[in-house]
Amino acid sequence: MLDWFLDFPLRPGYQVAWILATLICIVVLIGVSRIRRRRHRVAGPGAPTGERIDEPAQVSDAPSAAALAKTLESLEKYSRLQASLRERLEHTRAQAELTKARVESTAQLLRQSASEMRLPHVVHEIYQSLRALPKKSLLVQQADRDWHQMVGVEPGPVLVLDAAAAHYVVDFTCFGRPLRVTCRTFKLSRSTFDELSLFDGHDHPVLTSRVFLDQQRLHILDATVSMYRPGPWVDVLLDSRALMDERRETLLLHSQYRELEKMRDDFGLNGSLMTQRSDT
Repeated sequence: MLDWFLDFPLRPGYQVAWILATLICIVVLIGVSRIRRRRHRVAGPGAPTGERIDEPAQVSDAPSAAALAKTLESLEKYSRLQASLRERLEHTRAQAELTKARVESTAQLLRQSASEMRLPHVVHEIYQSLRALPKKSLLVQQADRDWHQMVGVEPGPVLVLDAAAAHYVVDFTCFGRPLRVTCRTFKLSRSTFDELSLFDGHDHPVLTSRVFLDQQRLHILDATVSMYRPGPWVDVLLDSRALMDERRETLLLHSQYRELEKMRDDFGLNGSLMTQRSDT
């Protein structure tokens, strides 16, 4: 090719310039080709040809010392808060357990005291005697009223809420203190129980109990207390119960005495005969 350029018909002096110009063009073309290949590698195979691609600036990802110190301080603060929160929760949980144990023990003590004083039995006995009072004859009613007055009980009105379910409300006064008892009967397969609720003069519930009876409803099998709030009403009921027990024992002694007198009459065991037997 060089021979061709040398043999090309030019005026003397222009052949050297021509050769230099040709070499410069070749060098330029080679440089342009290399630049295009470099840009193609940076932009990727999908980038449009000829479009200028600006290389991203180099950004340092390493955090500064101040940022690291702030992060560690935040983590330590969070750890201290978590520890304080756990400590407070443990203290609250312990206090709740102590309160629960204290309340349960106190409630159990009150429940046992109400059962030992036989308060459900007293309330049930008063309720049973007053509930049937309006159905009795006037003569029997007067006799029952006299008996109740002996034990400090004054009968009040009887309200029938549901006769089929034996749901009654009975008002009465015990030594001048107004009280109200509601009762509902539940029948089981082998027994029944009456759910009694006693209210004071302000219509506040003070006693809730269940009294389990036999099928004939003559004997109390068991009594449980589910709610009990002590108050002045306890003393009046206990006084009434003491009079009931005394009256009951007196009637039992009178009955036994009548039977003894009848036996004496039947077998002639008068005073003189008893004296003769003691002498012999």
